Amino acid sequence: MSNAKKLDESEIEVALQTLGFTKNDSKVLLTLCKFKILSPADIAKYSGVDRARVYDSLNRLIEKGFIQKEPIKRGANYQVIPIERIFKVIREEYKAKIEDTLILEKIISELKIDKEESEPRVWSINSRSKIRKKVKELISSANERVFFIITPDLLMQELGGYDWVLKELWNKKFSSDIQIVIALKYNELLKEEIKKLLKISINIHSIEGDNVIPFGLLITDNEFLLTTLDSVREAPEYTSGLWLENGTPKQIVGYEHLFKHFITSECKIIQLTPIKN
Repeated sequence: MSNAKKLDESEIEVALQTLGFTKNDSKVLLTLCKFKILSPADIAKYSGVDRARVYDSLNRLIEKGFIQKEPIKRGANYQVIPIERIFKVIREEYKAKIEDTLILEKIISELKIDKEESEPRVWSINSRSKIRKKVKELISSANERVFFIITPDLLMQELGGYDWVLKELWNKKFSSDIQIVIALKYNELLKEEIKKLLKISINIHSIEGDNVIPFGLLITDNEFLLTTLDSVREAPEYTSGLWLENGTPKQIVGYEHLFKHFITSECKIIQLTPIKN
């Protein structure tokens, strides 16, 4: 995009969508950038977005920290933060993503079998059923550790529910002193199950933000399963990936760094809160 080029509003909206905003979010944000502070009714009027959809966009933009709501319960107006702060946040997000691509590029470029070592093998794995079967096998056979970035499809009711994978983890930790660290997208349906896992000292991290999770990663003792996002229709699906069988520490160390980077940069730790008397 040329520095000197001027865009009309419809082109600006499209440009915002390339930066991750929905169509309605881009219209609402652009309207607030022009008028600075408005009521939901006026936002709907000037943006052309249905009023019910305006509230959805406002909630998403508030969560991102791009707009603020007046501290009153009824009839509140909404105000945009300084535009330079918005784009500073966007640039920082893209900088983090670029760093992730460099890490993945290095890891994937080094993903090969040493000719002198015939035992470690890398397999391609496809289909939802095969991936779930392999997840169960790896958790069941682990003796020392389970590091797991759980993709949303493994927890969705429409795709089989969350009971099976959380129960596998609970059974494993309950019957052994294994180290288990997981990251997942938190929702209220998981609240009671997460409490059970926390009570037996499973380390749980909540994946923050609205961005689609690009990959899933399960690391156990000397193996890993890396799954990638294949499609985003009604729900994101991760139905292809790589499985390392009987790997060496050298083959796994890069994935350990990727896991630790993800839970520190994209997640917040979940902890039990003591009940106050």
